[in-house]
Amino acid sequence: MSEQFTRNFKKQPTHHTLKGPRESVINSIQMLYALGYAEIAEWTPLEPTDIPGEVITTMTKYWLLP
Repeated sequence: MSEQFTRNFKKQPTHHTLKGPRESVINSIQMLYALGYAEIAEWTPLEPTDIPGEVITTMTKYWLLP
């Protein structure tokens, strides 16, 4: 993109959260990677929640929007 084109746009964050059983969260991360939406390294490390067997991870994606 040219600088003149992007000058009128602002970088807007979109926060994504995945929460659930470890296998489901890992599968979701891998699917989003396979679709070309997010790199695996963009996600925070899996953290346990207060619910046994459940983990949570987050990722922030930035979009140029008017």
